[in-house]
Amino acid sequence: MSVATLGLALPELREALALSEIQAGSLFSFIFICASTGSAVAGRLSDRIGRKRVMVAGVTMLACGFSLAGLAASYAALAVCLALSGVGYGFTTPSLYALMSDLLPERRGFGASLVSVAYGLGVSAGALVTSRILTRAHWPTAFLAVGALGFVIAAVEGFTITNVRPRRLEKRLPYRAVFNRAVALLALAEFFGGSVFFSSASWTASVLRAAKGLSIGETGIVMGLWGLTPMVGALVLGPLSDRFGRKAVIVATAFPAAVAAYISYEWLATPAALAMGLVLFGILKASVPTLIVPFAQESVAPEAAGAAAGAIMSMHYFSAVVAPLAAGALIAGTGNMILSMVLTACVPLLIYGSLIAAVKESPTRSAR
Repeated sequence: MSVATLGLALPELREALALSEIQAGSLFSFIFICASTGSAVAGRLSDRIGRKRVMVAGVTMLACGFSLAGLAASYAALAVCLALSGVGYGFTTPSLYALMSDLLPERRGFGASLVSVAYGLGVSAGALVTSRILTRAHWPTAFLAVGALGFVIAAVEGFTITNVRPRRLEKRLPYRAVFNRAVALLALAEFFGGSVFFSSASWTASVLRAAKGLSIGETGIVMGLWGLTPMVGALVLGPLSDRFGRKAVIVATAFPAAVAAYISYEWLATPAALAMGLVLFGILKASVPTLIVPFAQESVAPEAAGAAAGAIMSMHYFSAVVAPLAAGALIAGTGNMILSMVLTACVPLLIYGSLIAAVKESPTRSAR
């Protein structure tokens, strides 16, 4: 909800604080850079002091930073507040993935898919709540409302999650038990897979309008359908990976996703065809990060499940900083939006699938 609120309220925020285009764009960078750093720390921390403590602390920091951002009167103050939100963001997701792994050890794919669906619902809810507020009040009200809801969620988590005991490690796990070859390959794969999502999310609407000639209304419908695909894809691929294995499902969808992206951007032209093509592309690429997180957790010692989730989500958020900028630079350099989208979607997906194919799945996971 926080990310969706920032995006929707950005025009009003820019006008109120007299922000340049670069300053406005950097606000998202502050969030995701700090989220990447926070994830790297929070995952291991949740292994040591318990999932609940880290998750509640993360949601509280996210709510606090976002609420304070609603009171900011300058770019510098806003940046600091959003940086705090980013750290909270980074604390929340790895601990949540680790908690779901603890609760559903035999169905981690399904558990991860629930997280992805909840994230998608939060984006939709954030856009809906913010749009309603902005028609009646100013942007600080929207920030304060979402921040207040965050405090409520943190309180509910704090009082209701009682069935998972804080996990304390008596001694520090060896480095190899936390970060091995498989996790390194999966983290790198997540960077390339995540970059496809963030570059597509940032630039596809512009491509549909400028290069494909769709109207604003047609673009909105196509992007709305595309926006549902991470949730739909997660619900489909998560349970399938529980049954057939993470590696098999990811490899079986990554390369077809590259083909679907090429056909959608290069060949399709009508709104209906583009909607069908992009929906297929979105569903096939929904293994990021839904299946990568449980794959990484199954590649390390059980006591390091949080650290594995943290490593994956850290690279996921890092790709959120790099991918839109890289896609923009490629568009500016080539002057060809279609070619740029093909390169930023197809090439990373091919690398993503190849890296996953190089990962050795744990014997226990393969036998299920």
